[in-house]
Amino acid sequence: MSDSLQVVVVASPFAGLAPLYEVDPDADALVIVPPQTEPFAPWEVTTPTQQKTTSTTAAPPASRPGLRIKVSSKHLSFASKIFKSKLKYAGGQKSKQSDGRIHLQLAPEEQFDSKAVAIVLNALHGKGSKVPKEVDLDTLGQIALFVDKFQLFDAVEVYGERWISRLEHTIPDAYNRDLIVWLYISYVFRNAEVLRGVTKTAIVGSDGPIKTLGLPIRDKLIKHIDEQRQLLVSSAIEIVTSTLEKLVAGKAGCNKYHCDSFLLGELVKTLTKNKLVWPRPERPFAGISFLFVVSAVEGVFTSPSHSRGSAVCGDLWNVCNGVAAKPNGNGSVNGNGRGGRGPLTPEASPEPVLRNGGGYFDTHECDARKSVARLDELDALEDAVRGLDLEGALGYRNY
Repeated sequence: MSDSLQVVVVASPFAGLAPLYEVDPDADALVIVPPQTEPFAPWEVTTPTQQKTTSTTAAPPASRPGLRIKVSSKHLSFASKIFKSKLKYAGGQKSKQSDGRIHLQLAPEEQFDSKAVAIVLNALHGKGSKVPKEVDLDTLGQIALFVDKFQLFDAVEVYGERWISRLEHTIPDAYNRDLIVWLYISYVFRNAEVLRGVTKTAIVGSDGPIKTLGLPIRDKLIKHIDEQRQLLVSSAIEIVTSTLEKLVAGKAGCNKYHCDSFLLGELVKTLTKNKLVWPRPERPFAGISFLFVVSAVEGVFTSPSHSRGSAVCGDLWNVCNGVAAKPNGNGSVNGNGRGGRGPLTPEASPEPVLRNGGGYFDTHECDARKSVARLDELDALEDAVRGLDLEGALGYRNY
C-alpha cells in the first residue's frame, strides 16, 4: 500500500500547478492528487460479439482535475501509519521544497478522486463543518478507496456511519455494479449488517466469482462468496434433477389427469432450453446463478396454456395442485386467462365450479402435487442464505 504515495522533489515545484485547496493554513505538507482520467469502478459487459464494453454510472474520464491540498504532517502521521512512515523517510531526506513543505504525491495509477481525498483530509484535521453530511454512492466508494489504501478508518469512522445510514436505502436487491460498490464500502467501513446483506444478494445472483470493478476487494471475500454460490446452485440443481428423475421413473403418478406427464414435459423443455440437464451442470457452475435456476423452473408454471382441445390443459400450477380443467361442450377448454401461481378455485371448495357455458374445474389429489412441493423448496433455499459475517465469534475479522 505504500506504493500509493510518493515523496516528490522537483526543481520547480510551482510549474504547471493544479488548483490549491487549504485544509490547514499553517500546513507543512502538501498532498498532490493527480488528475482522474478514468471512470470509477466501471462495470464491463460482454456484447453478443464478445467485445467488452463499459457501462458505468461514474463520471466520464478526465472529469476531475488534479488538486494540491495544504495539510499538517502531524495530522497525517497521527491518522495513518503509511503517511507516518513516508513522512519520517521524507524528513530524513530533507525533502522540503522551496515553499517550505514536504510534497506527497498520490500515485497516478490509483486514480484517487480529488473531491474524496479533500473530504477525508478535512475529516482527519477536525474540520467537521467542511465534511458533507451526505454523499452519493460513487463519492462514498472513492472515499472508501482512499480510506482503505491509507488505513484511515479510525479517523473517519463516525462520518462513515452517517454517510452509509443516509444512503442505505439505495442498496440494490440484485447483483449489479452498485452492489459491488456497496460491498466494498461496507467492508472498508466495517458495517457488518450491510456486508451480510449485499453478500447474500451476490451469492444468490452472481453466476461466477464476483467482478471487482478494479477495486481492491480481498481475494478471500471473493472466494467465500463464490463458494457459497456454488453450494447454493448445487442444492438447487439437485432438487430440480431429483424431481425430474422421479417423474421419469413414474414415482409421482396421476391416474386421473396425467398431471405428472404434463409436469415432466414442461420440466424437460425448460431445463433443456436452459442447458440444465444432459449433461447436468457441474462445479464451478460457470455462468449459472441460483436465480437463473429458479427462473427456469418458474417458467414451467408461467408457460402458456397447453394445446387447446386436450383433456387437461390450462395453467400447469393449477393442474399439479389438484385443479384440472375439463373441456366444455364445444371442445375448447375454459380457464381464467391468467398465468402464474395460485389455484383457480379455493381448495376449501370441493365441488366443481361452472365456467363459461358449462366448462368446469375438478379438484383432485395426485402424487404430482408432491413434485410441485419439492420444487417449492427452492424458495426455502434462498431464505436460508445468510450472507457473510465480517467478524467471527471471538470478534476477529474474517476478511
